[in-house]
Amino acid sequence: MGSAAAQLARELGAARVYGTVGSVEKIPYAAELGYDGVFLREGFAERLAAVTGGRGVDLVLDPVGGPIREQSLTVLAPFGRLVAYGDLGRHEQWTASVWDLWKGNRTIAGFNIGDLARRAPERIGDYLGEALRLLAAGRIRPGVTRTLPLAEAAKAHHLLESGTGRGKILLSLT
Repeated sequence: MGSAAAQLARELGAARVYGTVGSVEKIPYAAELGYDGVFLREGFAERLAAVTGGRGVDLVLDPVGGPIREQSLTVLAPFGRLVAYGDLGRHEQWTASVWDLWKGNRTIAGFNIGDLARRAPERIGDYLGEALRLLAAGRIRPGVTRTLPLAEAAKAHHLLESGTGRGKILLSLT
């Protein structure tokens, strides 16, 4: 998701785009995707505060959850938004301090594509259509780094679950 997020942020006019990765091995690949800076998740808040001169960022997209989500709130600029769209680490439920949000003029929002598909499937079609237009125009790229035959779908799933892969895995039908 991060590879798409960086490219879409640029398409939507973001001035600076930063990303995090789970391992040092993923930094070179992520750096090719248009980020202005790529940081290891461990300790990212301090490094991000340093590169923004303490100002913070306007938007955080968080698929990880847990301590990363908690740290992400600390790097939000005033009027910044955190959008939670997953919980890769399957963390326990966490509650943000309304006081901290209110005092810093910050917000948290959630995005669940499965719920959106049930409630407003036409919106999913609109979003997918726009993504396909950007892809066809060469303005975003899918980031496929590996192709496996369909017979190796279990291997592809294992690679995705392990978090050791980078980019997208394409399953070939031929």
